[in-house]
Amino acid sequence: MSARAYKQMTFDDRVIIENQLNVPGVTLKQITQILNRDGKTIRYEIKGHRCVFLRANQRNKCGRQNSCETVRLCTHCITGLCKFCRFNNCNDLCSKFVSDPHCEKLDRFPFVCSNCSELGKCKMPKYFYKAQHAQAERDSNVRVWKTGPQKSEAEMKPIIEAFQDGVSRGIAPAVIIHENSLDLSVSTSYRYIHHRHMGAVMPIDLKRAVRYAPQDRSSPKTTPVNYDFLKGRKYEDFCSALLTWSPTVNIWEMDTVIGKKGTEKCVLSLLFRKTNLQLYFLLESRTELEVQRVMDGIKLYLGPKCFSETFTVILTDNGSEFQDPVNLETDPNTGEKLISIFYCDPRHSEQKGKCEKNHEHFREMVPKGADMTPLTRNDIRSVSNNVNNYPRRDLNFKTPLALSMDLLSKKVFELNRLQSLNLNQVNLTPIIR
Repeated sequence: MSARAYKQMTFDDRVIIENQLNVPGVTLKQITQILNRDGKTIRYEIKGHRCVFLRANQRNKCGRQNSCETVRLCTHCITGLCKFCRFNNCNDLCSKFVSDPHCEKLDRFPFVCSNCSELGKCKMPKYFYKAQHAQAERDSNVRVWKTGPQKSEAEMKPIIEAFQDGVSRGIAPAVIIHENSLDLSVSTSYRYIHHRHMGAVMPIDLKRAVRYAPQDRSSPKTTPVNYDFLKGRKYEDFCSALLTWSPTVNIWEMDTVIGKKGTEKCVLSLLFRKTNLQLYFLLESRTELEVQRVMDGIKLYLGPKCFSETFTVILTDNGSEFQDPVNLETDPNTGEKLISIFYCDPRHSEQKGKCEKNHEHFREMVPKGADMTPLTRNDIRSVSNNVNNYPRRDLNFKTPLALSMDLLSKKVFELNRLQSLNLNQVNLTPIIR
């Protein structure tokens, strides 16, 4: 016999089952061999889709009438058992009434009355398997399952409340489900939202809805310039050195986040690879001098030793604001080299992908194209607090700040005045438009 079929039962299969159940002496094994399916599948199909048939002129419609001993349910019967009553309303009066037939023969194969020897004289309701009825039930079940939540209104209420509160504060569905211990998968939550089963939560309210535009790849590629400052600092040099470094070495990724075109203010970001902690610093312009000013301020605040131990290695891109690595690496007072800076290959932002990915959370509060001119240092510190206290699914729903507490000096957190927040205090919604 060939391997069994692991696919849904078709209408033709159900017709075969119906026909075989009308064959005298048929066994379950014979049907399984014909359909090449497991016996359990056939049993579930018959018992799950069998239907009750009753003669239209039959007075007693109860499935327990063979064993019934009830008497005097109504005033019409003075003597005798109610199962012989000629008044139809007795079925409505009896508390023990059941519509399904209660018969020991129906507890075993074939589970229907088709081949019963007493079929002609039995007065009870009958079980029959009809292919057309079974297929209609199957199709109805599939449609109902796809059209709405498989939960009651009471079960959906806390889910809807949690999503309405979380989505309004820019929290992702995965985090909402984890923090509220909801009995719901992430994919199902998105399906509920897109089919309008989450109350006031709409697809447009999701964190990244309609945020991505098609990339224009028609522009010609330019040949990268081989700057002198890249010597010994290219990405291939970084990868070679990575093999020799201790696992405890701190590696950071650095980038700038720009605002509306034509404006000067932007933000310098530094991401700690081990925990995704990302620090933000406001720049008055996207220039070497501004980056140097911020980095010198960090060196002064942390001190040479702490700065060297914290920002041991920094990986950044070839932006014009980072093209003076010597001043960024050295102590401004002594000229001593404190850290090492490496550069990604041109047009390969994925080489510092964690930094790029984490900017999505920054953009939730400072949208792309927004004018950063009104931003203050306190605004940037607020953004940093919200982003670094936001649980991440890839961090097992821990926050970058919590994971960094034992790895970095407390003075590093003071650079952005970071403090621990619970999820109810986190709000990843735009602070400027």
